[in-house]
Amino acid sequence: MEDLESALKELGAKNGLEIVLDEDGSCTLELADGRVLLLQERADLNELDFVVTLGSVPEQLRADVFTDLLAANFYWKDTFGATLSWNADLAEVVLIYPLPLDNATPELLETIFTRFVTLQTEWSKRFAKMLETAQEHASHKPDAEEDDEDEESADGDDRQNAMIITP
Repeated sequence: MEDLESALKELGAKNGLEIVLDEDGSCTLELADGRVLLLQERADLNELDFVVTLGSVPEQLRADVFTDLLAANFYWKDTFGATLSWNADLAEVVLIYPLPLDNATPELLETIFTRFVTLQTEWSKRFAKMLETAQEHASHKPDAEEDDEDEESADGDDRQNAMIITP
């Protein structure tokens, strides 16, 4: 996009937001409902990234939640071109949509912005439900020690050198 700054100002004016990239090429927007959206210009890739944090995942729930997130991310099946990622530094799930700026127009920028805000709303709800389901699943699992004792009594001493992988 030839003039990204003016396109962002126009987009902001239409949505009651001040959208101005800082010296690092980023802008943090607080939407009306309190959600936060980050716009990050990636000059090296000539793209504008739309980024939102969905939240953290307690360690004991990660296996279940990450499995669901990976399934949704497969060929962007449920993300409509955005990517679900794990920010290990912050221990948070992030939704990112990269907009290539080569052939982008102000109209396309507005369309992507609107769609991403909608996608963010949908994924915030879906992520909360994933956490809730994983928590319910975890609370119904028997204690790991009880499982080990049961398996040891069933398998005898043959298990001492066996590797056990459990979901």
